[in-house]
Amino acid sequence: MTRVFDSGGDYTEAVIAVVATIPEGRAMTYGDVAWTFGHAGARAVGMVMRYHGSGLPWWRVVRAGGHPPRGLAMEARAHYDEEGTPLLPADTPEGYRIDLRRAAWSPE
Repeated sequence: MTRVFDSGGDYTEAVIAVVATIPEGRAMTYGDVAWTFGHAGARAVGMVMRYHGSGLPWWRVVRAGGHPPRGLAMEARAHYDEEGTPLLPADTPEGYRIDLRRAAWSPE
């Protein structure tokens, strides 16, 4: 799904549409979500997720390098374990990160 939204398009709706399609056990970075519809803006995706992501699989949108959303690592970990998302140990406070080589997803 390589759609480019014009300047009149709704960025929030575009982010929601992409995130809603990420399958179980897979993940996308904030930046990858933005680039899916032709925009830069990992931070903008983060803001959309902050205000509109509660009904979405928010744990499937991760920081660069596969790190879980800030402040939600424990809650996200339960989802990753349940879905069988591939994880790697990390020398971070969370102690893990998503194995993006195996879990990265890109909509077609």
